[in-house]
Amino acid sequence: MSGDGRILIVDDDPAFLETYEEILAAEGYAVETATSHAEALRQLDEPGWAVVLVDQKLQGPGGPDTGLGLIGEARRRAPGAKVLLVTAYASGEAVERAFREGAYDYLEKTAVFEALLRVKVRNAVEAVRERWLATLDLNEMERAIRATWAAAQKERDRNRRGIQLERLMALLLKTLPGFERLDTRLRNEVEEIDIIVQNGSTDPFWQKESPCLLVECKNWSKHVGSKELRDLWAKMEGRFDRCRLALLVAPGGIADTVPELQLRKAEKGLLVVLIGPGDLDELVQRRDRSEALQEMHRRAVMGATTRKGDEAS
Repeated sequence: MSGDGRILIVDDDPAFLETYEEILAAEGYAVETATSHAEALRQLDEPGWAVVLVDQKLQGPGGPDTGLGLIGEARRRAPGAKVLLVTAYASGEAVERAFREGAYDYLEKTAVFEALLRVKVRNAVEAVRERWLATLDLNEMERAIRATWAAAQKERDRNRRGIQLERLMALLLKTLPGFERLDTRLRNEVEEIDIIVQNGSTDPFWQKESPCLLVECKNWSKHVGSKELRDLWAKMEGRFDRCRLALLVAPGGIADTVPELQLRKAEKGLLVVLIGPGDLDELVQRRDRSEALQEMHRRAVMGATTRKGDEAS
């Protein structure tokens, strides 16, 4: 198992399979499908599944509700995966049976199906990843960081590349004492947040910072510009003064206009630490990542101070 486990969709309705693939691929997940009970069993014997979505009305040897019986098989053949029942007929009996068989959750094919699919799959993937991370010792964590960075650099799919970058930053932050508690890929009707970290550090350097910090990961197809910085400021300001520090991660580089624009929020006590491609590689390679991030923090502070002094003169 790795932190990037695959998703298996078991459904015999081509229209819903297309919907699944379109939505989940756009989220950056690696998705595979099975259209029959027998095909699902064959694929479940392969390693690496993080989430299995099973349609209740799948036709098979057990009749039109074979999907319910497949939940137990999925739990046995892919014990590390979270199994979700998908149903258009959410009877109490079916839901109760699904949970008895070991289902993690269920979702209904309703008008809000797409929103529920995104949220519930994201919750399941994160639960699997957190459990996997908890099993890693220090050396395994370092290997996972380097493997994730290497995979992200090789990946050609834009969406998968983006999710790998978020996972890399989550792994890196979990190696910093006091930054282990974090949430990823948070969404509501107003905004999306890649990572929000609870600052529990006992290091005096970080203790003076706000209770939370935001991390925004931008894909490397182009330089990060002024718009991305303004969007991040808006997210910081919406946290009731509990988030005055953010990391803007940009492996594709940072436009020259961004450091100049930072000065506008320096007087309000909002600091954005810019992490370009060289900085990101340094964080991957350095063992003392707290020290490396402190250096980047000081650079951001000094940059704002210097520009402020230049304007005053």
